[in-house]
Amino acid sequence: MDHRITKLLKRLAFLGYCSFEIKNILQEITGQDGFEAISFSKSADVIKHLEMYEQLGQNYLQAYSK
Repeated sequence: MDHRITKLLKRLAFLGYCSFEIKNILQEITGQDGFEAISFSKSADVIKHLEMYEQLGQNYLQAYSK
């Protein structure tokens, strides 16, 4: 799970999300700054939300890269 979260965080940075935006997304989902001490079920929620933000970033790039 942690590997998937790390991969998604790197992907969000690649898509143009700033570090403070990523930190705010994590804090909004987990209620804390990091994801190290979250439960397995909370990890699934984090992954779901990060995948949503990844999709939003991809949609934005597709719409404005023409």
